[in-house]
Amino acid sequence: MNKNLVIKNVDSLEEIRLLVNNVCNYSCSFPETGIKWCHGDGICCGVSSIYKSASINDFLFLVGSLKKAFGIKKVKIGAMEPLLFAGITELISGLKNLGCAEVSLTTNGYFLQNQSKQLRESGLDTLTVSMHAFSENMYRKITRVDGFDRVKKSVEEASRLGFRKIKINRVLLNFDGLWDDLMTFFDWAVVNKITAVKLYQLIWSEGMKGEDYFKNYSPWQALSVFLRRNAYLKEIRRYKMAGRDRLIWELKNGLELETDVFYHKFDDKLPDLCRKCNLAPFCQEGLMSYGIEIGPELIVSGCLLRRKISLDLWDLVKKRDAEGLVKSLEAFIGKIRK
Repeated sequence: MNKNLVIKNVDSLEEIRLLVNNVCNYSCSFPETGIKWCHGDGICCGVSSIYKSASINDFLFLVGSLKKAFGIKKVKIGAMEPLLFAGITELISGLKNLGCAEVSLTTNGYFLQNQSKQLRESGLDTLTVSMHAFSENMYRKITRVDGFDRVKKSVEEASRLGFRKIKINRVLLNFDGLWDDLMTFFDWAVVNKITAVKLYQLIWSEGMKGEDYFKNYSPWQALSVFLRRNAYLKEIRRYKMAGRDRLIWELKNGLELETDVFYHKFDDKLPDLCRKCNLAPFCQEGLMSYGIEIGPELIVSGCLLRRKISLDLWDLVKKRDAEGLVKSLEAFIGKIRK
């Protein structure tokens, strides 16, 4: 073990993830078949549905009510595509006014070119852009949108605006030329002073065909030889409730890579919900893996694979019942952590 290795225990309940809408202009799919792999929190392809949607003030009341009770330090804004949420910069500035230490946003980057300056001025600390391929052709095959050059240029422009951090998310998909694509991608990230590249494994869902998942899945461990020769492990962030470790690597060229390791399967220190779950052998995230995750309908999601493990906060938020909100969430978390 590297003598300088840092191990941090992270309380995921100190983070709130706001999924502000359930619409997206992309339709992320397997490159050769066009079958969607995006598990999403809502629907894909920019097709809207009739659903309840929280307002900016709803989200601000929610975070303000929970911040002190749970010691919230970070707010992560996501969704299908959060830049399609009207008033996104107003939401960010409102969160900063509440005293949130770090506010981050994850986007596919397509609409970034017209909003990056406003996002920075609103107080956004961390900008994360999803890029699942680094060539025009493969990017189009995966996203079904001709947006590679547009997104790439937008990230390059954003890197000059002074965000505290700019990160790139990438789901590893297996396709011809993957190695060269990754190496070119890493070099570009260094040149443009990207803070970190986060490599995610493809998450399965019930609607996928076994053959499609098998052919397209590529674990980050396929980079083991490359990492052994070109990087060192400098930090492990341990999310105990989820049973997940995030490994932080630093390449010789200075680029930071993040990968995940899942050990939660049957750990006797973890909640019964996980240890006794029939899906445990296949789970790639764990319980409340991304902190307190709240969708546009103000429903707290406890598990990606078991959607019934949830809590509806809509009425409490609309009534502006801060005390009831805190008590309800405390009871929910206490129950699932047993």
